[in-house]
Amino acid sequence: MKKIKIFSMILVSIFLVFLIIIKLSEKPEDILQKHLKNRYNKEFVIAYSGERSDGRSKWFEAEIYPKELVGTTREYDKYYWAKGFVEDGKGGDTYGGVLLNESANKFYLPKLKELFGKNVLPILNVEGYYEKIDFQEEMARRREFYKKDPKGNFFPISGGIYIFGRVESDEDREWYRKQIYEFVQFMKETGTFEYVDLGIVIWDERVLSEEFRTNEDLRKAILVARNIMDDDKEFIKERKRLMKQTDESMKKLTKEEKDKILNSYIKSDIYGVGNRNDEIFVYNKLLGMKIYSPKYIESQGLTHREKINYEKVEDVKFWSELY
Repeated sequence: MKKIKIFSMILVSIFLVFLIIIKLSEKPEDILQKHLKNRYNKEFVIAYSGERSDGRSKWFEAEIYPKELVGTTREYDKYYWAKGFVEDGKGGDTYGGVLLNESANKFYLPKLKELFGKNVLPILNVEGYYEKIDFQEEMARRREFYKKDPKGNFFPISGGIYIFGRVESDEDREWYRKQIYEFVQFMKETGTFEYVDLGIVIWDERVLSEEFRTNEDLRKAILVARNIMDDDKEFIKERKRLMKQTDESMKKLTKEEKDKILNSYIKSDIYGVGNRNDEIFVYNKLLGMKIYSPKYIESQGLTHREKINYEKVEDVKFWSELY
């Protein structure tokens, strides 16, 4: 009986050693893929990977994005990319933050469409540490911390809301002012306005037209006009003349085509990264503003920013008016 017990212990020890050897021989890419498959039930592309060190410890780090994005415009959109890690044989990732941002976009989108129409593109970033990938659940969790520490320094909801429309008169401008005010009230009502650093931009909807998207000479002409014209009124007049070329093309654009174009935009180009397309958007901006919640201003010590509670429509102030 004693010999059987000893033999069993030897077998168990050999098996454990065997498992350790297998674990140590596993490539970090394989460990990361298993981790991601278990957590999200999907395959990922692992890119730009390598060993990292902070002088005290070493780990494997990579940029990751879902394999389902391969062959789509989102494959190259850093908004959908995240980090993957392997340390001491265990995998980790930040892809949940991507899902949280998408959840925030979906949460606000119905209200945004109700207020501004169908052609609206939220590109939000729910900054900081998170535990939930559902936006409403995560905000409920964070509000508990806000209550415990009313003067705390918490991460904001940042990013931008991009509206494709027309501003051809002061009446149009005031309509957008009222709609933005109503959106801020919605944020307050839903308990998501505590910490906010959010941009709102109204672009000329005709940038969606086939004429604008395919006419390189037209786009170049607008860029040149902006670069050589210091006077805003002079530039606005020239831009209006140039953009008239897109009117007929815009009339032919169907709702389905607009949706397809909006969904094809590289979000990281529009928000935070910028490239040649970014200039084209900037120079067709009609109205622009930033919304800072008072608590965010206080927590960041932004003494140069005015604390606005948005209690009336007039509190909505545009920093840029080019129409």
